[in-house]
Amino acid sequence: MRPDALPRHSTPPLQSSRPPRCPPFVEITKSDQLLPYLEHVAQRPYNHGLNACWDLKEGERVMLRVDNWHSELTIEACKKILEKYKVKYEIKYIDRGPIPQWVGADEVDYYLFRTKELAEWMDMWEEEEKNQKYDKILMGYGGPVLAERFIKIQRMPFITPEILASPAHAMPIEVINAMDKWTWDRIRNAKRARITDPEGTDMSFTNHDEYWDANREFYNPELTARTWTGNEHFGKTYLPGHITGRPWMFHPFKEDGCGIIAGTTNHIAPCDWTQLVVENSKITQINEGGEFGRKLRDVMEQTKDIQYPTFPDKGIMHWWEASIGTNPHIHRPRKDFPSGFVNCLYERVRSGVIHMGFGTIISSMAEREAARMGHLVGHWHLHLYFPTYTCEMDGDNENIIENGRLQALDDPEIRKICSKYGDPELWMDESWNPAVPGINMDGDYWDHYAKAPLHWVKTELEVCRNYHPMFMKMVGADDKYCHGAGADWWKGGCCEHSGVSAPVLPGNCCGHDHD
Repeated sequence: MRPDALPRHSTPPLQSSRPPRCPPFVEITKSDQLLPYLEHVAQRPYNHGLNACWDLKEGERVMLRVDNWHSELTIEACKKILEKYKVKYEIKYIDRGPIPQWVGADEVDYYLFRTKELAEWMDMWEEEEKNQKYDKILMGYGGPVLAERFIKIQRMPFITPEILASPAHAMPIEVINAMDKWTWDRIRNAKRARITDPEGTDMSFTNHDEYWDANREFYNPELTARTWTGNEHFGKTYLPGHITGRPWMFHPFKEDGCGIIAGTTNHIAPCDWTQLVVENSKITQINEGGEFGRKLRDVMEQTKDIQYPTFPDKGIMHWWEASIGTNPHIHRPRKDFPSGFVNCLYERVRSGVIHMGFGTIISSMAEREAARMGHLVGHWHLHLYFPTYTCEMDGDNENIIENGRLQALDDPEIRKICSKYGDPELWMDESWNPAVPGINMDGDYWDHYAKAPLHWVKTELEVCRNYHPMFMKMVGADDKYCHGAGADWWKGGCCEHSGVSAPVLPGNCCGHDHD
């Protein structure tokens, strides 16, 4: 039955302005085909963020941690790049068991487990910091890490060849860093913020002075120390590639985030349409959501009388995250979706996508304290793919995201930086917009999508991968990266900068326009 609170659109509101877009499926059969992308990853100056920046140096000691959910082809390519840069490396293999096939409701249980796993990682990194056996550890593709330590933690997000063979990982890091800073500068100077999305989200909050230091450069050191004890350097600012659209900490008595969060996707998979009612940053009601919603309501009931460390009120269900992706060429993987690490976690860092998080603050000391007290800990998500994020400034208001497009992509100064590396019209335009009936393509939002989002998404990804030209016509997609110069650039030409060369890879491009 169609929920009464479901958003209603007489026509798809973003069909003309934000139509579906899906890049070619590139065929990778040899690990050498992946090396041009890893060349860029290897050369990027180190930061601790979510864009892979390995900054490989001859002679440094590196541990690469992978598991049986990674493709052997990507592991082999990583070995080759480590050898090329003459690092002293060790590969640690972890057996995670059979690769699971996901449904959206699985996020609830997975993040109860994942929270424990990330705490174990933090403990492991602390131990490795003491041992100083490695200079760098490459592992994982999400969550906090130790910052400003002897040992440097960086990401290993290359689960499959499809994920690695993308302009996202050849994109000049100077450009991504500039977009991060552009976004952060506006958020930290906003007095209030409002986040809306055509799937039903409408949230507002005050960006209180008390969240910040005197210059609004970093978060308030006292709040940071309470929440991120022992890892304050990490917690005091944004995570590169993952800009905090609201502070990832709570003020003890000024939380005023109010409104609705709604969506059909979490980090694991598409889920039934779910609506959260938020009052003063506390979730007071969880509506719909099918099995995902039922599991969330169970957690809410179990924890309703528990006072969590640093939380402004009792209960685990508090909203603390509105994180913004900044890489325009991240896309939802098609092959094997959703299974193992081929899920919705990767796509959350596409530019302009916001993921809303609620529960305990991941890997913070506040969360670890709650776990030591025996409390249930974990956090969960809803993704916004077409959000508008409005900053209320001292002067005029400013949209930093408009219908899912991060406005940094159109900033003249950033595009000038980008022009050093190639055509800004290619670099500064998204590779992927999801196809959502009733939002940016023909169809009824409920009947054709929101009542069974996973069924729709799995179907459209299979058609996109195997019958790409037909898919593009079916959904009325923008074919910018599917023919001509755009296709050649997407299938390897994007690597042709900063001294790296690459062949054009085979793929399932259309070869014609979609009139």
